[in-house]
Amino acid sequence: MDIEKAKKGTLRVSQNVIITITKNAALEVEGVSRIAVRSLDIMKLFSSKLDNSLINIEMLDGVAKISLSIVVLSGYNVMSVCEQIQEKVKSAVQSMTGVTVSKVNVSVVDVDFPAGSAEENS
Repeated sequence: MDIEKAKKGTLRVSQNVIITITKNAALEVEGVSRIAVRSLDIMKLFSSKLDNSLINIEMLDGVAKISLSIVVLSGYNVMSVCEQIQEKVKSAVQSMTGVTVSKVNVSVVDVDFPAGSAEENS
């Protein structure tokens, strides 16, 4: 993906870099337990991309649309956590790479309850 064409050459940022920035920014938000992961895919074992997190980057004309799936901690407001992730991810990716982010879609796929909680024991 081209970021900027300079007289000295072309600058490129790998989608893996954007995935890493997205993951780290999302994990900084209070209430995020973890980034959801894909189930084991045998073909992934032969891929150079070892990250199995559920983060997807779609690029169109140099603009990124980011989708990620997370697990939240119990006791946190899901909407608030998701809005904070959207803001933090967009800001981090844009400031660190210069890539414009049009959307950050966040899916909550599970809730982590503390060990020994009533929800786990029922």
